[in-house]
Amino acid sequence: MTTATALPAAAGTALPPAGPAVSAVRPLVRPARPGEEEALARALADAFADDALMLWAFPDPGHRARVLPAFFRVHVERCLAHRGALAVHRAGGDSAADDEPLGALLFLPPGRWEDPGPRDGAATAALAEAIDAAGHGEPSRRLAAITRLQTLRHPRHRSHHYLAFVGVRPDARGTRAGQVLLHAFLTEVDTAGQAAYAETSSPSGARLLASGGFARFGEALALPGGGPRLAPVWRGPR
Repeated sequence: MTTATALPAAAGTALPPAGPAVSAVRPLVRPARPGEEEALARALADAFADDALMLWAFPDPGHRARVLPAFFRVHVERCLAHRGALAVHRAGGDSAADDEPLGALLFLPPGRWEDPGPRDGAATAALAEAIDAAGHGEPSRRLAAITRLQTLRHPRHRSHHYLAFVGVRPDARGTRAGQVLLHAFLTEVDTAGQAAYAETSSPSGARLLASGGFARFGEALALPGGGPRLAPVWRGPR
């Protein structure tokens, strides 16, 4: 985002290794709905709890566990306001547990990252409150560092959808939920005749995005102090 430290959407993909225990689950993707913000934020917080980028951004384990759901809720609310949130569930489930999302994908439509509207600007204050920035200055500084690097590299003059986050709960490993989320997103991108851009923070994320036709887009973004590297990736119109 172009506003200073506004919603650092460090795109990443939290997709655990496949496991046989849930391989029979059939994931179903649909647009997220108002009222699902908390459940989607909780699913993403679980997905990214051990992600290298989140471990770096929130170095204190207790603080990280406490604020990640609120952190992701701000992102969910922002993307949902722009119809940029997809939820994945178990198809044909008949229990309350089956109604809980297995994961989510958040994105912004063309132009929204580069030119935030009033609602997006207001989300900056919400994010600061969500991460308890007043009491934890280091995470705030680290998130600001992510945003600065993203801003320098973001392809502003090429229309595209921006993929912010895609994550699947650890207990959903082996369901291909991440793959069906990405497929649904790319179907929307291709229907619009658009390109897509992201930064991935993990090898599993790089593999997933590569499977969807993304390719490296310049040098990796190196976070300060030995932090993880973010790999920009681009997928042209199809």
